[in-house]
Amino acid sequence: MIGLAIAAMAAAAVEGPTPKANPKALISAEDYPASLAGRRFGPVSVLLTVGPNGRVLRCDVLRSSGAAALDAATCRLMVSRARFVPAHDAKGGTTEGGIAITMAWPRPKG
Repeated sequence: MIGLAIAAMAAAAVEGPTPKANPKALISAEDYPASLAGRRFGPVSVLLTVGPNGRVLRCDVLRSSGAAALDAATCRLMVSRARFVPAHDAKGGTTEGGIAITMAWPRPKG
C-alpha cells in the first residue's frame, strides 16, 4: 500500500517537497522517550506525506528502530515540527508529495 502511495505521489509531484530546515535537527536527545532510557535502538526510516500547505499530513514507518515508542515519537515530532516547501505539479501549482527521511536519534544524556 505504501509503495502505491509513493508511486502516486511521484507521478503527481514534479518537484519537492523540500525541507525548510534539516529534519534531523528537529529532534534532540531531550526528546528521547523516557521509557527507553539507557537503551539504544537503530535509526527510524519514515515516509512523510506533505500537504500543499507544507505541513506533514501523515507519517508512515518504513523501517522500525526496533522500539515502537521511538518510532511513534519520531512520527509525532515530525508531524508537529517539520515544515516544507510543498511539492509542485507539472503546472506549477502546489500539491501533496512525499519524502522519505531516516532519523538517527541522538544519544540520550545520562
